Amino acid sequence: MPDLRNRIVTPSTDPDRWTDEEKDFFDRGLCSWDVGVQYFGQTDHLCGAKSKPGASFGHCAHHEEVLLECHWPDGTPRR
Repeated sequence: MPDLRNRIVTPSTDPDRWTDEEKDFFDRGLCSWDVGVQYFGQTDHLCGAKSKPGASFGHCAHHEEVLLECHWPDGTPRR
Protein backbone atom coordinates (compact mmCIF):
# COMPACT_ATOMS: atom_id res chain seq x y z
CA MET A 1 0.00 0.00 0.00
CA PRO A 2 1.40 3.46 -0.93
CA ASP A 3 2.38 5.92 1.79
CA LEU A 4 -0.42 8.53 1.74
CA ARG A 5 1.96 11.18 3.11
CA ASN A 6 3.54 11.28 -0.36
CA ARG A 7 0.31 12.25 -2.10
CA ILE A 8 0.00 15.58 -3.89
CA VAL A 9 -2.50 17.97 -2.29
CA THR A 10 -4.75 19.98 -4.61
CA PRO A 11 -8.09 21.74 -4.21
CA SER A 12 -9.69 18.64 -5.77
CA THR A 13 -8.15 16.18 -3.31
CA ASP A 14 -8.44 18.33 -0.14
CA PRO A 15 -10.89 21.19 -0.71
CA ASP A 16 -11.18 21.98 3.02
CA ARG A 17 -7.48 22.90 3.20
CA TRP A 18 -7.77 25.83 0.78
CA THR A 19 -9.04 29.38 1.13
CA ASP A 20 -10.77 30.91 -1.90
CA GLU A 21 -7.68 33.05 -2.55
CA GLU A 22 -5.32 30.04 -2.38
CA LYS A 23 -7.55 28.06 -4.75
CA ASP A 24 -7.60 30.99 -7.17
CA PHE A 25 -3.79 31.08 -7.15
CA PHE A 26 -3.63 27.31 -7.67
CA ASP A 27 -6.07 27.49 -10.59
CA ARG A 28 -3.93 30.22 -12.21
CA GLY A 29 -0.72 28.15 -11.77
CA LEU A 30 0.71 30.39 -9.05
CA CYS A 31 2.33 29.54 -5.71
CA SER A 32 0.01 30.07 -2.74
CA TRP A 33 2.71 29.91 -0.04
CA ASP A 34 1.87 32.52 2.62
CA VAL A 35 4.85 34.88 2.80
CA GLY A 36 3.07 37.58 4.81
CA VAL A 37 2.90 38.27 8.50
CA GLN A 38 -0.64 38.22 9.81
CA TYR A 39 -1.49 40.87 12.39
CA PHE A 40 -4.17 43.50 12.97
CA GLY A 41 -6.51 41.91 10.44
CA GLN A 42 -3.93 41.71 7.64
CA THR A 43 -4.96 39.23 4.96
CA ASP A 44 -2.69 36.62 3.43
CA HIS A 45 0.15 37.73 1.23
CA LEU A 46 0.80 34.83 -1.12
CA CYS A 47 4.01 34.18 -3.06
CA GLY A 48 2.51 34.31 -6.56
CA ALA A 49 5.54 32.82 -8.35
CA LYS A 50 4.87 30.30 -11.10
CA SER A 51 3.98 26.87 -9.69
CA LYS A 52 6.37 23.97 -10.16
CA PRO A 53 4.61 21.29 -12.23
CA GLY A 54 3.54 18.43 -9.96
CA ALA A 55 4.38 20.24 -6.72
CA SER A 56 2.08 19.56 -3.82
CA PHE A 57 -0.15 22.53 -2.99
CA GLY A 58 0.92 24.06 -6.33
CA HIS A 59 3.98 25.66 -4.75
CA CYS A 60 6.87 27.14 -6.71
CA ALA A 61 10.14 25.20 -6.71
CA HIS A 62 11.59 27.22 -3.80
CA HIS A 63 8.57 26.80 -1.52
CA GLU A 64 8.20 23.12 -2.41
CA GLU A 65 11.81 22.68 -1.23
CA VAL A 66 11.04 24.56 2.01
CA LEU A 67 7.95 22.40 2.62
CA LEU A 68 9.84 19.15 2.04
CA GLU A 69 12.64 20.05 4.48
CA CYS A 70 10.36 19.34 7.44
CA HIS A 71 7.11 17.96 5.97
CA TRP A 72 5.85 15.21 3.71
CA PRO A 73 4.26 16.34 0.42
CA ASP A 74 0.79 16.20 2.04
CA GLY A 75 1.94 18.66 4.74
CA THR A 76 2.34 16.10 7.53
CA PRO A 77 5.38 16.91 9.73
CA ARG A 78 8.40 14.59 9.36
CA ARG A 79 9.05 13.55 12.94
